[in-house]
Amino acid sequence: MKRMTHALLAAGTLAGFAACKDALAPILDQELAADIAASAGDAIAADVAEAIGNEIFGGFAPPSDVLASPADDSVRNTFNATRSRTCYNATGGVVANCGAGTTSMKITLSFDGTRTGPNWSGAVHRTRTDSIHGLGQGSSSRFHNARGTSNDTTSFTRDSSLRRFAESSIDSIVNLTFQLPRASNPWPTAGQIIKNVTASISITGKINESRSLTRRVVVTFPADAQGNVTLQVGTMTCQLNLVTHRVTGCTGG
Repeated sequence: MKRMTHALLAAGTLAGFAACKDALAPILDQELAADIAASAGDAIAADVAEAIGNEIFGGFAPPSDVLASPADDSVRNTFNATRSRTCYNATGGVVANCGAGTTSMKITLSFDGTRTGPNWSGAVHRTRTDSIHGLGQGSSSRFHNARGTSNDTTSFTRDSSLRRFAESSIDSIVNLTFQLPRASNPWPTAGQIIKNVTASISITGKINESRSLTRRVVVTFPADAQGNVTLQVGTMTCQLNLVTHRVTGCTGG
C-alpha cells in the first residue's frame, strides 16, 4: 500500500510539474505574429472601406452590395473620419467644387476611433492621402494610390496572458482597382495594400516580459465574390475576409 501511495504521489508530482512547465512555456514570435495578423487584417479591410468612403465623399455612387450583414464574430469598428478633397481635370487643373470635368481627385483623410474583435480590442489613429484616378466620362475602372501612417494600440487576451501592442506602421495603397459599374463590382480586382508594422509588446499574466516585432504585411488583390483575400504577414500566410474583417487559417512563420 505504501509503495502504491508513493507511486501515486510521484505521478501527481510529475503531472503538476508538467502543468507548471506548460503554464510557463514561452510565447513564441509566431503567436505574436498571429496577433499582428489579426490587427493588420482588420486595418487593411478598413482601408478598403475607407477607399469606398472617399469615393462617396467625392460625390460618386457606392457599390450596392459591399455592406453585407456582419457575422456575430465580426470585428466592429467605430471611427470618426475627417476628409478634405481637391479635384483635377485631365490637364491637371483644379476643378472648383469638384464639378464637371473632374477626372481625378486627392483626398486627405484622418480617422480615429475604437475597434473590437474576438479576444481583442484597441484604438486607432491613422492618416491617408488618397489619389483617385478614373473619374472621367467613359472610365471603366477607378484607381487608388495612397500613403499614410498608423499608430494603433491593441490588447489581446490569449492563453492566460494579456498582450498589449503599441503598433506603428508606414502604409501604402498601390493601384487599388475597382471595376465599373461599382454596383456589380464591390471588391478590388487588382492592386496591393502594404503595411510595414513595428510593434512594441508588453506581456503580463502567464509570463511577464516586453518584446518587439516588425513585419511586412501585404494583401494582393483580387478578392473573390465573398470578399476573401490572402494576407501575407512576413512568412506567415492567412485568410482575410473584407466583410467581417476576420483573419483565419494562419500557417507558417
